[in-house]
Formats: sequence, structure tokens, C-alpha cells
Amino acid sequence: MLISEFFGWFAMVLTLLSFMVNDMFKLRVINSIGSIFWIVYGVQTESYPTIIVNVCILIIHSVWLIKNKLWKKKN
Repeated sequence: MLISEFFGWFAMVLTLLSFMVNDMFKLRVINSIGSIFWIVYGVQTESYPTIIVNVCILIIHSVWLIKNKLWKKKN
């Protein structure tokens, strides 16, 4: 198995796993890690749509995690 295939398969497993979690925080963390693996896979295979969509997903999750963490500290 090529290293790029490993990243693709592992990204797929993490993405699917993230949707099986009930906690929104855990879902976003696991899915963010999956997005990082998708980005690495996209770079290795030169798949720019894969890279772009997962960078966007990672930014969305990061903003949510930062906002949520800051909001919880205030309350």
C-alpha cells in the first residue's frame, strides 16, 4: 500500500467515525483530524478540490472550537 493510500483510508475512517459520536466537541475534533489527513492525501495525490474543501472544513471547525471554548469560559 502506498503511503498516500494510507492517508486516504485513515482520513475516511476518521471522517466516518466522527459522525458516530454524539458529542459535538468530539465530532469536530475527530473530523478536524480527518480533514488534516485528507489535506495530506490531497497534497500527495495533487487533488486540489480535496485540499480546498478540507482546508475550509478545518477552518470552520477551528472557528467553532475557539468560539465554543471562549464562550464556555465566560459562563
